[in-house]
Amino acid sequence: MTQFVVKHHIPGRIRLKIELLASLKGCGDWLKSGLLSLQGVHSVRLNEYARSLVIEYDHQLLEPADIQSRLESLDWQAVERIDDEHQYTRGDIALNLMGFLAAGLLPKRYASLSTAALITPTLEAGVAQLKDRTLGVEVLDAFAIGLSAWRGDHKTAMLTQTLLSTGEYMEQLTSRNSDKLLAELMQPKHTQVWVIRDGQEIQVSSESLTEGELVRLGPGEMVPADGVITQGECLVNQASLTGESVPVRREDSAYLYSGTAIHEGNVTLKVEKVGCDTTTARIAAIIAQSLGEKSQTQLATQEMAERRVKITLAIGSAVFAMTGDLERLASVFLVDYSCALKLSTPVAFKSMMYRAAKQGLLLKGGRAMENLAEVDTVVFDKTGTLTYGDLEVTDVICLREQENARELLAIAASVEEHCNHPLAQAVVNAAKHHALPHIEHGEVEYVIAHGLKSSIDGHPLVIGSRHYLEVHEQVDFSSLEQTIAQLEAEGKHMLFLASGNLPMGVIGLRDTLREEVHDALKRLRDSGIRNLVLLTGDTTAKARQVTEELGFDLFFAEATPDSKADVVTKLQQQGHKVLFVGDGVNDAPALSAADVGLAMATGTDLAHLAADVVLMQDSLLGIAQARELSQEAMALIDSNIRLAEVVNSGIMLAAAMGWLRPATSALLHNGTTLAVISRAIAARQG
Repeated sequence: MTQFVVKHHIPGRIRLKIELLASLKGCGDWLKSGLLSLQGVHSVRLNEYARSLVIEYDHQLLEPADIQSRLESLDWQAVERIDDEHQYTRGDIALNLMGFLAAGLLPKRYASLSTAALITPTLEAGVAQLKDRTLGVEVLDAFAIGLSAWRGDHKTAMLTQTLLSTGEYMEQLTSRNSDKLLAELMQPKHTQVWVIRDGQEIQVSSESLTEGELVRLGPGEMVPADGVITQGECLVNQASLTGESVPVRREDSAYLYSGTAIHEGNVTLKVEKVGCDTTTARIAAIIAQSLGEKSQTQLATQEMAERRVKITLAIGSAVFAMTGDLERLASVFLVDYSCALKLSTPVAFKSMMYRAAKQGLLLKGGRAMENLAEVDTVVFDKTGTLTYGDLEVTDVICLREQENARELLAIAASVEEHCNHPLAQAVVNAAKHHALPHIEHGEVEYVIAHGLKSSIDGHPLVIGSRHYLEVHEQVDFSSLEQTIAQLEAEGKHMLFLASGNLPMGVIGLRDTLREEVHDALKRLRDSGIRNLVLLTGDTTAKARQVTEELGFDLFFAEATPDSKADVVTKLQQQGHKVLFVGDGVNDAPALSAADVGLAMATGTDLAHLAADVVLMQDSLLGIAQARELSQEAMALIDSNIRLAEVVNSGIMLAAAMGWLRPATSALLHNGTTLAVISRAIAARQG
């Protein structure tokens, strides 16, 4: 078992010593991801050399034992190692500043000792890189500071060392703060709540709630766990989850999510999910996991940064060959393109993730944004995306004299209540709306992908598609041909009923388009989307009608769950970058196959898991917002790269001309890096 020793603890902050860290170099990102996914952890700082781990957390939510338990639960045998840089602290800056003062005040002999001691880690880092046969910024820093010390200019060496450590500390602090913002974003605090136990109302901490308990909630109170309202009605502010500040009404049997707040009214909530199983905790875990993912842009900027190190080394060598000036060489070596290139990119992605989450959009990392900015084709699985998914009965057509429309609808609803298909639920809802009676019937048989079989008063009853009833049950609906054609032309769905091979009637249903659909599609077109594709299980006639109404470029009708992913793959083979928008269990393969998968807010858990982007509010406009934010993120990254290149090139030119001393060169370079990172951070405010 891995040993963790608590070295210091105050409420909200704990420092541990982990001996195992000495043999697990480069595990920082892996360890941070594992800890930040724990609800209540705000920040994680690691010093592998000192084998020290500092964690800041919400002391109302967590105890030190909870953190130690999480550390013990991690699979230390499966550590993901990445080359990790030294984490600078204020102590490093203070020591270097003292060294700088000593270099200016002490005799040269003593100043050389303090300088040598303080610059040794920088020199060792450069030597280590050379031993690995790589050229990085550590080599340049080691050369620049080493040259100043070798010339006996200890003051310049220590000033440069102090500026470098200060710049690195500020850059790392900025990056950690952006992680902290995301980690805290979806973590509700535990509060005191009134719970019904043993028939009495008692006040307890929300962290002690268990599944099945009943909680009383009133105005101003935070919903402590996911659950269902069993009594009362209320207005709920879901801004923390969806970004929508307008309260929504929730009544008996409605679902409430942890982290939302009761705006008005009193309800009793039956707890269904607690702790790490709640919606907000799962979202926090997704965000924490996405922090460790690197996009192609990040990898490309890292490669670019490594090439710039070689260019700097070559320019410095050429300057020294022409001038023989060691100070000028040191000034050139201290101009480093790589910091601004490597750091600003992930910070920009994190800022946009934070901003998106505030708007009710969950973007799973930089790779998702990068791909979303590049897509040229959007495929919509119609039901639940372009439409509300809540069908309504519009027509009930009877073919027998013994039943009227109300009786036919009551018969259909009594049988269809045993099925969860959207068409079935719409029929049941219509019967409830009209207060129709339940009709006694025989056992219901579900015929997969076709319909239902049962019996009424001893007579067989079949409900399903026209194809099923005509081909498999030999029922002839040709007498309704004109009516059927009219319903199809109106884009309606149809349920056919028959008894004893004779038609009973047809029920027509309409799927209502979302109010915002036209605006959302226009914004997608304006953002550069060239192809809008409709994917639906409807007939060709219905699909064509929707395509013409909404201005789609292409449609695929009568699609099956298996064919959805095939459609995505086919479009990709034609050279398109595809965004797939879906919401159901059977959409998961297509969501995974697409370049970007986007799940609607009302989608299933499996769809949310498979998607790269999840809408937290039920509006199509979120798709356009996600696309626009991704494009803004990529534009910001591109402009930051150009800015860093131009400014650092100017500094390098000045250094090569001998106009800058090493300390000035380091100051300007670090200032540029901080400016670029600050620009990336500012993007989170919009």
